Amino acid sequence: MSSDKRHVNNQETPPATDALSVSTVDDLEESILIVADPHNLGENLTEPHTLMNFIKGNIGTGVLSMPVVLRYSGLWTGFFMIIFAGSVASYLMKVLVRTSRSVREKYNLDRSKMDYTETVFYVFKYGPPCLRKPKGKIKHTVNVFLIVTQIGFSCVYTLFITDNLRYFLHAFFPDLYLNFYVVALIVCVCLIPMSLWSSMRVLAHLSAVANLATLIGAMLIFAYLLSSGLLPFSTLPVYTNPRGILIGFSIVMFSFEGISLVLPIESKMAHPEFYLHPFGVLSVGMTIIISLNAAFGFFGYLKFGEKAEGTITLNIPHSPWWFSPVQPLFVVAICFTYLLQFYIPASIFARLMEKLRCHREASERRRYINLKVMRALLVMFAYVMVITIPKLDLMISLIGAFASSILAFILPPVLEIVHLWEDRHHIKWFWLTVVVKHAFFLCIGLLSFVGGTVATLLQLIEAFNTPDQPKSLW
Repeated sequence: MSSDKRHVNNQETPPATDALSVSTVDDLEESILIVADPHNLGENLTEPHTLMNFIKGNIGTGVLSMPVVLRYSGLWTGFFMIIFAGSVASYLMKVLVRTSRSVREKYNLDRSKMDYTETVFYVFKYGPPCLRKPKGKIKHTVNVFLIVTQIGFSCVYTLFITDNLRYFLHAFFPDLYLNFYVVALIVCVCLIPMSLWSSMRVLAHLSAVANLATLIGAMLIFAYLLSSGLLPFSTLPVYTNPRGILIGFSIVMFSFEGISLVLPIESKMAHPEFYLHPFGVLSVGMTIIISLNAAFGFFGYLKFGEKAEGTITLNIPHSPWWFSPVQPLFVVAICFTYLLQFYIPASIFARLMEKLRCHREASERRRYINLKVMRALLVMFAYVMVITIPKLDLMISLIGAFASSILAFILPPVLEIVHLWEDRHHIKWFWLTVVVKHAFFLCIGLLSFVGGTVATLLQLIEAFNTPDQPKSLW
């Protein structure tokens, strides 16, 4: 790579040095590669470093919503559902990595370029003849779900920041009128100039700050949960109702939807053979993540019961005073995480904009402005979604049901079946050990996709018809 192209990601001076401001399609593709590493993974990672990146990439706002999963599902139903969903998600991550490895070894493909969508493309390209023709459309469909997921993250982060900011300010200024939509608009206005910043080097340092803030905030939450009285088991329901369980499961799906990071992280390892080891990065990392989700959900629900909010941070009081930093810490952490995650949809839309003749043939400054406007519009779209669905738990559930179910539970088993079909469909054990087993996972994914989406929409309609505020602005 030439020195001027290496320099593209380190400055923001318009128009030539913007990370997404380029003059040709080739330059654009190269800039996409520069920003396609939103977690700043680096190259040739050791196992401990890979483990930390894996955990960091899979823990976000979802883990803070685990108590509401048990509120929707019931104490023991929700608790075991978290463990079950996490275990299945962990297994299907291994299926995806195993399939990707098999494809690239069989057809001598570049490991560094085999992300989720490329794996889908090559599995169908070399799969059964009847499935080869639509390989491009299938790849684009997967890209759409990835975009929906990433934009969904932006919407959830915007709503999370808004809710926690209102909660914190109201505690210290109880007489101050804090209209939900006004606070959300202020958050949006603040995020727009921040989202225009495209220096990955600076954002990498902000990521370290976000990790530290998350760690301190989580320690304060557990200190509060374990230092105060918990509700007796007998006062909490074991099971609620089918709709509640579907909504709870969809929230869990959102929390465990880190499958798009599984292949990029593996491609950065110095010794990728240890990734799928029984005590390797994926197994140890998912064990820690499942344990954290289960612990947050179990103790959070035992503490707050039916009062559990969409995020546990809204249940933590400001008395004693040392619990007051919980909301600001997570606002800072999620704000910086928002900027990192924003790189993915911004880079994808920048690539799509290259297909527009009016943008492709425009002047450098015009292209620069177009890319900045696109970023601002993405932030504004998140604001529109926030005022449309101002319920954090239901927004998480909707994204989990609609997008995460497809990416985490449906596609991995389909990919392995398609990849192995040509060589093994005539073998009896293939049907017993692969097809039947994956059919079970497909049924779970389809139930979550259809049932979870319908249940969440019904719950949203019911919520908007109650006097509880805030309601949708529309």
